[in-house]
Amino acid sequence: MSDIVKDSTLYRIKQIELAEAEYYKSLVATLDRIEREVVSLASRLPLTDGKLIELQAAIAIRPQIKAILEREYLAWSDTVVRDGFNKQAKRIEKTFKRIGNIPVAFQELTKGDQALIQNLKQQYFTQFKDVSNTFTRRLSEKVYQNTLVGSEFTVLEKELRQTINGIYASADDPEAQKLVDYINDNKFNKSKQSQVDKAVQTLQSKFARDRAGENMKRYAGQILNDSLRDFDATLNFNKSKDAGLTFVKYYGDVIPTTREICRNLISGVYNKRKSGLFTIDEVRKLWTSRSWSGKKSGNPLVVRGGYNCRHQWSYVNPDWYDSKGELII
Repeated sequence: MSDIVKDSTLYRIKQIELAEAEYYKSLVATLDRIEREVVSLASRLPLTDGKLIELQAAIAIRPQIKAILEREYLAWSDTVVRDGFNKQAKRIEKTFKRIGNIPVAFQELTKGDQALIQNLKQQYFTQFKDVSNTFTRRLSEKVYQNTLVGSEFTVLEKELRQTINGIYASADDPEAQKLVDYINDNKFNKSKQSQVDKAVQTLQSKFARDRAGENMKRYAGQILNDSLRDFDATLNFNKSKDAGLTFVKYYGDVIPTTREICRNLISGVYNKRKSGLFTIDEVRKLWTSRSWSGKKSGNPLVVRGGYNCRHQWSYVNPDWYDSKGELII
């Protein structure tokens, strides 16, 4: 007999993964446009003997950089929080209807749910906007600092590109660009993860690129990842609370990079019941009694394993399970 709770939760997780891959692809295109436009803008700064010399021009470029980021990046961000969140909310509603063994009033999105969705949209759009403001400042500072010391334009160009795209900045070298394109195209293809990792290593070793840079792509990608999953977890938590569901079960794949706490929850190491269910209080105590790399502060039912965690809780009633821990609804 199929486990409808498990199937529904894995459906939600899968749809988030597909959405993230889709939005990441458009993020790559967006940041590539920003990179080209910012470098083109900077290329019009006055030069003397190939070197930047006019501080007034360097200061005046900031509002133009800000306009580029707002036009390109904030438009992309709006699509994520508006369309992406709406679609995931509908998937959560579909999950509640599919399970069905809760009051009908809570199977659909209520007015309270809609208000929460709107608040979450505003909250996460603000996070995306903070990235835009931060990198407007950083890019402007790169221009000013390089002008102050009289750098050659090629030095500024490299810093601008890497501040935006980090290891994935555009390259004149065809081999390096081929690696960048391959990594971007296959980032979410699980069957090619070893090849992607090898391509990253080649960029680092052969082309002297530092993966751990403070670049816009890294921050935007992190917010994309966490916003989609945290939104799903927050809405699911609030709907389940309203429906009176106070037990939870943890779902998701176990891969080599899975954190120990997530691995143990899924494999049954922490189980107190045959069904693998935990009360919300038990989850809170489990989280507060342990520390691990990447752990986030906040409600463990929302933040789960932490940054980049791809697992999700499902909320259930223990009456749905028999004495052997098997689902009976």
